[in-house]
Amino acid sequence: MGWVTEDGLHEGYAVAVLADGRDATAADNPGSGNWSWWCFDGKDGRPLAVGVRAGCDCYNGQGRVAKQWRGSAVHPVVFGDDEATEGHDGRSGPYGEWETAHVRPAQGAAVPEDIAALLDAARRRLAQLAAEHPLAALSAVARLEALAEATGRSAAGAAQRGGESWTGIGKALGVSKQAAHQRFARHLGVTAAPGAQEPVA
Repeated sequence: MGWVTEDGLHEGYAVAVLADGRDATAADNPGSGNWSWWCFDGKDGRPLAVGVRAGCDCYNGQGRVAKQWRGSAVHPVVFGDDEATEGHDGRSGPYGEWETAHVRPAQGAAVPEDIAALLDAARRRLAQLAAEHPLAALSAVARLEALAEATGRSAAGAAQRGGESWTGIGKALGVSKQAAHQRFARHLGVTAAPGAQEPVA
């Protein structure tokens, strides 16, 4: 058990990083199959961890892992000192990276449950309408597209005024920062290219 968010949708943990740079897996500890970072101490034929990185199992609403996330930094490993290795102070180590680089952005972009339910209901009803009255469905889709575009402009503007980067806006939309910039910048009076304030990844 690692670090779990209050909503239970993110379970973070420290992952052992081996000398070749890859993350340790259960296959690297065939004796027990346990891949907790502290198992990789170089004893009993197990490889030695040279560091740890932040990891997360991200759950969907049905309690299944929907995706996994890994931090980019490799943090020092101190065998026998969980707090020093995992960084439970919330500012450093894998825990700090998990909290600041993954959980906060993920929760900030999470669709609230009531909106998700409305969208799902609209999807089901529109599918039914498309089969029964296709022209009415097309009219409804046109109205939804206009609503989505206007709301998108408003949200992108609010995100920009709040200091959010084009990378963050793009990530929330599921597109690149360049695509987000091209879609909304002209409506927001933004003249700088998306890479002007932040490095192009």
